[in-house]
Amino acid sequence: MKTSQMNNEVMRALAKELATRINQLVDIPLISEESEQAFFEMVILMLLELVFSRFGKNV
Repeated sequence: MKTSQMNNEVMRALAKELATRINQLVDIPLISEESEQAFFEMVILMLLELVFSRFGKNV
């Protein structure tokens, strides 16, 4: 497995775990839990990619 692919999988797993924790604490009215989870995962993944790119780490 390539390093970049492994990093991508690790980032997605971390984003999913963080999103799940946030989703348990935050309720967005009129949006299903599944949609909230997908939204939080997307936002957190974008933030993680931004943070790691600032530190010069390839993701």
